[in-house]
Amino acid sequence: MTPIRDHMRPRTVLLLAALTALILLLLAACGNPTPRIVVEPTSQDLGERPQERIELAYTVRNEGDSLLIIEKVSTSCACTEAELDRTEIPPGETAQLIVSLDPVEDDLFGDVKRVIYLRSNDPGAPEVSVEFNVRILKP
Repeated sequence: MTPIRDHMRPRTVLLLAALTALILLLLAACGNPTPRIVVEPTSQDLGERPQERIELAYTVRNEGDSLLIIEKVSTSCACTEAELDRTEIPPGETAQLIVSLDPVEDDLFGDVKRVIYLRSNDPGAPEVSVEFNVRILKP
């Protein structure tokens, strides 16, 4: 190689690296902001419990970069109720999902598994579910 080419080679590589980084930054900035739902814990094992009302909580977090809207909360059984303290969650914030089961109403006992479904505007996970397991002791 000639001395001129050897001298320009590091500049060319540096310029190409800087240009590539700039393009990647612009592409990232042009992406549409989206919400991202995360619910924790995904499963709870409550062990053995007497046949009385049970209440538990889950944390719903928006790890995206736009407003998360919870459109619907439902459960696998009418004996289980689930309610959010708010349905609109800004990026980086959380809401509490409070779940209750009253085994006395339906005289439930034995192994019980219930699932809670959350439908949202998260395009990557439009519906997520969490669950809990409990062994209700026979009265």
